[in-house]
Order: sequence, then C-alpha cells, then structure tokens
Amino acid sequence: MAEKKRYVVWQWTKTWIFEDRGEVQPLVSWVAWSKFKSFKSEQEAKEALEKGREEYYEPAKKWFQKDIPFEKKSIAVDAACSSATGVMEYQWIDLVDQKKVFSFSFPEWTNNIWEFLAIVHGLSWLKERKMDDYSLYSDSKTAMNRIVKKRCNSSYAIKDQKLLEIIKRAENRLEKNTYTTKILKRDTDSRGEIPADFWRK
Repeated sequence: MAEKKRYVVWQWTKTWIFEDRGEVQPLVSWVAWSKFKSFKSEQEAKEALEKGREEYYEPAKKWFQKDIPFEKKSIAVDAACSSATGVMEYQWIDLVDQKKVFSFSFPEWTNNIWEFLAIVHGLSWLKERKMDDYSLYSDSKTAMNRIVKKRCNSSYAIKDQKLLEIIKRAENRLEKNTYTTKILKRDTDSRGEIPADFWRK
C-alpha cells in the first residue's frame, strides 16, 4: 500500500506536518503569506521541514541550472491564484538569463483563463520583439488546446466586463496574427514544476 501524503505548512502560526489536506486549507487560506506543499511520505515531509521553505519556494539560481528544459531559448509561463486574496496572476521567466520578464494580476480567476492569457501574451511579446528563435513552455494542456482553437471557452461564466474585454482582445490577437513560436508542454512528472511556477502548492 502506498504511503499516505504529508503536508508541510510554513509561515502559519506554527510550522507543522499534517496528514490531511482538508486540515491544511482552512488554516492557510486566510494568511496571504502562508506556504504549504505536499510530499509523498512522512520522511520527505520531515526533511522538508528541516530544510525550510526557501528550499522549495525561493529556489536559487542552481535550481534553474539543473532544470533548463530541452529548449533553453524559451520563456516559461504560468498562472496561479492566491487563495487568501482571490487575485489571479501570471508571469513569464526567460530561461536564458533566468529572470522574470513580465507579470500581470487581476482580481478574478480561474486558472485556465489565465494560463490561456499568459500564453497569448507571451506569443505576442515574442513576435513584437522578433524573437523567432524562442519557444514557449506551459504546463497547461487545457490552455494549449484553447490556443489551437483560438478561444478561451470560459467567457460565458464571467461577469466582469474588463476581464471579458481582455479575453476578447486575446482571442482577436490569435485570429488576426500568425505565430511561429513553438509552444511546448512542460513534463512536470519527470522534470518538476515549470520554472515560472508560483510555488503555492
């Protein structure tokens, strides 16, 4: 029988290991700076507790060195929502110089919408700068499929007019432009989290 997962919580009223994710979520959802992460075993959780959150949430440059993807000339994009504030944001990391290129936030979400917008924005940004030799990495198969269809597919559930306008502009960009950038799926199972990850798991 597989060992039960453990959850390590950092930056709460105390640092602790929990067995049930249901216990963790209510504890950290109201603390904007809280951090927690799941581990496959109690031993891994104990080691993570000793190493501290910086090992997992503030990776040093060496982390990029071991995690450079097959296409080094690329940007990696990712989106995440803060469970504390409800603010959705996405960012890109240039894997050549290992620096954040851009970030954007908006007080409405779902993840699939912002993964989609992150890719569209990344494609446009590379095209405008004539960076034709760059690829783009995403870990969202759903968002990549929506790029192919040139439709976000989520606008029917959105009430915020400003967000609807942002989505419409993104869809129009896909309709009116041709992009040569290669979009690649990040294999997180074998290569770990995408470098643009927000480390909120």
